[in-house]
Amino acid sequence: MLDERLFYFIHGLITMYFLVSGLHRVRRKEASRLERLCGYVLLYWCWLEVKDLAFYSAEVFRDNYISNLLILIDMTAVPAGCFFVIEVLNPGWCTLRRALTLASPFVATLALYAVTAQEWIVDATFVFVVCYSVCFTCYFPYAMRRYNRMLSDNYSNTEHIHIRWLKWVIIMLAICLVVWILSCYFTSWIADSVYQLTLLTLWVITLYYADRQQSVEVEPDPALEATASEVALGTPSYATQSRFAQELDRLLREERIWLNPHLTLSDLAMQVGTNRSYLSNYLNNTLHTTFYDYINAFRMEAAMAELHNPHSTATMVEIAERCGFNSLSTFRRVFMRATGCSFVEYRHQLEQNREE
Repeated sequence: MLDERLFYFIHGLITMYFLVSGLHRVRRKEASRLERLCGYVLLYWCWLEVKDLAFYSAEVFRDNYISNLLILIDMTAVPAGCFFVIEVLNPGWCTLRRALTLASPFVATLALYAVTAQEWIVDATFVFVVCYSVCFTCYFPYAMRRYNRMLSDNYSNTEHIHIRWLKWVIIMLAICLVVWILSCYFTSWIADSVYQLTLLTLWVITLYYADRQQSVEVEPDPALEATASEVALGTPSYATQSRFAQELDRLLREERIWLNPHLTLSDLAMQVGTNRSYLSNYLNNTLHTTFYDYINAFRMEAAMAELHNPHSTATMVEIAERCGFNSLSTFRRVFMRATGCSFVEYRHQLEQNREE
């Protein structure tokens, strides 16, 4: 049958995709922690695909007991996918012990069904998977806001470390789950093929962005930190808040250290002569801003000065680079947020005003 042959072709294709992609990330010496974890998840999903291929071609697959066991085993793909997303949102949090904890309910139901062969266990596990996915979906916005806040408080450039792309991965995970449940209840070669294609799309999107994601680690405050008593008093080690503010303003306005596109909160704290915690507290509670907005405000000020210079012929790329922006996409995003329009539209309005 054509639909059966199509299914085996797609199934074999995605199995090889998981195998090659997983081995590449696990064996690459320069791979980051996130890449290696992604590789292990891919290899696990590859094993799930190989298991299905083996049983599809066997007569035993037609047995209801074996079929339900395979379905319960497939459900363990859910915590594996969630585990990867959690690692993106909480770098360094995931360990083998925590992975086993996340998967333990699925393993327990699998073992219970293997011993008792009760149909209600499969139905109950389906309900649990839905609840598990809903809880994870509710957790995701909270974790994403916390992650974005951490970026805003510590980095002046978030290119390749932001996680906006993760929203699409969560949506695709939800779609995959729905398609998989439908394929379990409405068994057909076409339904299984649709699920496999949905799964392939999910991982192509995920790996496209994950390969560009840089690991984020907020390092401990340097040895330059203030003493415990000074931190408790809320004052920097060398002077009052007034002198601290003056030194900070001098570094930014006279030395223009924001021209460093990779400037971080720790870098600035070290140059000012204080610790990261005090500087972050000063920005958030005294100036009521984040480190990201504070630094990019100086960069935007320089960009607007260049843009309003009637003798300037600099392009958008040149202006972005001169003003400390590490990427054009970051510059566009900050510019749109500051002016409410794109760079091209703003420059066009300026030219029109000059002609008038």
